[in-house]
Amino acid sequence: MPSQFDGANLTAEEVASEQLAGRERAQRIVVGVDGSFGSSTAVTWAAAQARERGAVLDLVAVWEELAARPPGAAADGHLAVARERLERAVQALARHRELPERVISAPVQGSPGEQLVARAEGASLLVLGTTGISSPEIPGGIGLYCLRHSTTPVVFVPLPPEP
Repeated sequence: MPSQFDGANLTAEEVASEQLAGRERAQRIVVGVDGSFGSSTAVTWAAAQARERGAVLDLVAVWEELAARPPGAAADGHLAVARERLERAVQALARHRELPERVISAPVQGSPGEQLVARAEGASLLVLGTTGISSPEIPGGIGLYCLRHSTTPVVFVPLPPEP
């Protein structure tokens, strides 16, 4: 079920990969959203790049279904969490002055690295935050997968230095 997130004056329409076409497909900056601080930093950076380049900002939240669902767990629980992460990212962006013209989003199920690479196919950039706990400037496993397999340029946005 497509949804639309509204954060103040910023709206993000949910768009499936197969619905992307033409200029919109090529003029996108795809950014992975996982709810972490590193992801938030990457979204902010990607939004500024999208505004500067006149590109569409494409927010993507990926989840992987566990082989065995815990008893009583709803089948659509992961989808709800992914949509909530996307909504929070849009709300955080709405607080910035310099916003991209268009923001789209996609909650996607599957292997995170594979799904991010697939979603970024044909886009201008794939943007990811760094997640290393001991080394916050080093990409995590998903980021390294994307770096190895993506034909789209991959940008890692490190966490800002602590004051």
